[in-house]
Amino acid sequence: MAVKVTWTRAPSCMDQEVACKTRVRVTVTNTEKTAVKICELGARYPRRNRVGIITLETWEVVLEPKTEASAYLDIHQMRSLPRYDIIFAKSDNGRKYYPDVPFFSRIKRFLWWQLGFCPGEN
Repeated sequence: MAVKVTWTRAPSCMDQEVACKTRVRVTVTNTEKTAVKICELGARYPRRNRVGIITLETWEVVLEPKTEASAYLDIHQMRSLPRYDIIFAKSDNGRKYYPDVPFFSRIKRFLWWQLGFCPGEN
């Protein structure tokens, strides 16, 4: 894997107009030995929503080895995402990089994409 994607709640942002409760920080890190060009940040929604994949932000960032780039996204921009592990970074060759999650969480994410919910969750 050449790119690592992580997300966190935005740190305190007193100087921002939007409250931090509605913001998410997405960080894309290049972990390989070659440069990677990131074209966009997006999110994948369940099939039954018929939204599919949406572009959250368009980038033209070339990440050199062991460098990172961050973006602050507004929850309203993401159509009130119920989960953040569906955010991805897309490289110029079309490959999508999702956040690393434990194996069981990957199964739950897959079921959410296919069914729109995960059995056993509220």
